[in-house]
Amino acid sequence: MSDKKAQLIKNVTYSFYEKAVSDFLIGYQFRKIQEFKSADPLSPPLEAFKSHLPRIVKFWRIQLLGERLSKEDKRFDLINIHKELKPNKGEVLRWVKLFYSTLDEYESDDNKEFIKEWKKKVSEFEKRFLTFLF
Repeated sequence: MSDKKAQLIKNVTYSFYEKAVSDFLIGYQFRKIQEFKSADPLSPPLEAFKSHLPRIVKFWRIQLLGERLSKEDKRFDLINIHKELKPNKGEVLRWVKLFYSTLDEYESDDNKEFIKEWKKKVSEFEKRFLTFLF
């Protein structure tokens, strides 16, 4: 099941980013980190995030599967990294809403508990962000 969960983490993460990068409220935050300009500035392809996305997948694998950082991996410092982006409360709440809806799309009888656990993690991060950023 761990391989299935790892693939699910990748699928959800990539699907979320497809929505988030062109979202009317939070898309501009994601586009700040794209690696190249695209033909459509408001809807860059996922290739524009090719070094960022595997890192996000790794983050969720650590959170949900208990994987560890390797010596080569850079530590995750979510609050300080996101502080630089200066998100407002509405943007954090939109991120949560989009993430939940993406998780809902992938929920099935086989993974209900895993998706529930993931939503719980998202909720924990929402509380942290709202506490430390505002």
